[in-house]
Amino acid sequence: VGKTTTIGKLCRYLEGQQLKPVLAAGDTFRAAAVEQLQEWGARNNVPVVAQATGADSASVIFDAYQSARARGADVMIADTAGRLHTKDNLMQELEKISRVLRKQGDALPHETLLVLDATTGQNALNQARSFHKAVNLTGVCLTKLDGTAKGGMVFAIAKELGLPIRFIGVGEKIDDLRPFSAEQFVEALFAE
Repeated sequence: VGKTTTIGKLCRYLEGQQLKPVLAAGDTFRAAAVEQLQEWGARNNVPVVAQATGADSASVIFDAYQSARARGADVMIADTAGRLHTKDNLMQELEKISRVLRKQGDALPHETLLVLDATTGQNALNQARSFHKAVNLTGVCLTKLDGTAKGGMVFAIAKELGLPIRFIGVGEKIDDLRPFSAEQFVEALFAE
């Protein structure tokens, strides 16, 4: 899907908007996930709050939120374990993360984005439904639009769930994340 890569690119985008991000390494499940996020943090000169593999994700993200506040950061971006919408224990972990953040006030989390691979097809709607039910999504990032995938499933997601597409990934370079433009997307969808 490119979730962690999208986070790295989002850091670059936010810095271009004069915002100061902090990263939370909440994917404590996947081997090397913390290291991958730390690499993106180093590329962007952005601090990464992490704990050991297997640590409680909600605890990591709570620590990162406290760290972001102490550092005067504008944005905290939490990477969480890639999960199948059919894995109840992982979906419950997301719900726990949301509960922990809501207890901090500030109407947290401000954004909860689902990163979807444009090649996923119609299963993306099922994924979006499940995640939206669990954590009340606020938007979608659509990755891998630089290949043959058109990402047409976003119409069904937008129509049924009312979720805006926030960003699109159009390549592998650090600057290849763009704010979504409906007009440009439709033009590209119907281009030869």
